[in-house]
Amino acid sequence: MVETLNKHVYVVLSGTDTVLGRIIQKKLGVSYNHCSISLDEDLERIYSFGRKTYWHVFSSGFVKESKSSGFYKKFGNTRIIVLKIPVTEKQWKRIRKKISAFKAKQDIYRYSLIGLIYCDLGIDIKRKNKYFCSQFVTEVLNTSGITLFDKPETLIRPHDYLKLTEPKIIYCGKIRNYGHKETLTRHFLPQTIQ
Repeated sequence: MVETLNKHVYVVLSGTDTVLGRIIQKKLGVSYNHCSISLDEDLERIYSFGRKTYWHVFSSGFVKESKSSGFYKKFGNTRIIVLKIPVTEKQWKRIRKKISAFKAKQDIYRYSLIGLIYCDLGIDIKRKNKYFCSQFVTEVLNTSGITLFDKPETLIRPHDYLKLTEPKIIYCGKIRNYGHKETLTRHFLPQTIQ
């Protein structure tokens, strides 16, 4: 029996205006340097690896974000792209379970700055309990049965998601405007966005 793609997950790409964000954007020549995942279209619960607080650069690891609180509330002009990925009920539950496992042990996880350097060099090295944002999102999808790339998650960058043809872009704009009815009805083609 073939399972129906009756659920969705959302990958959120952000162009964050932080020192690290600007360095990544400039070095790679891209506009989006951060990647997160959400099970809900409203983006009130977004998961990733990054700063635990916007004022403390070195406190980083697994984070729960929201479009209307914390970093994104303070930096409402942050540019985002939201990709809507169809999944089965079973895949959706696996994603939720995987995220819950990260949440349950969030204190053991750290942000992998060295992993970013290896990624930039094209070296596939996975470090125990250390992740960068797009590695985390891709691993969550991969282990749930959703393989979007033909290379390891340690070599995936946020802007690689824009090269995919399958997920539909449902929003492109400032995060503070996300959720307004008129913005969610507009669709953008990946090739029109850096």
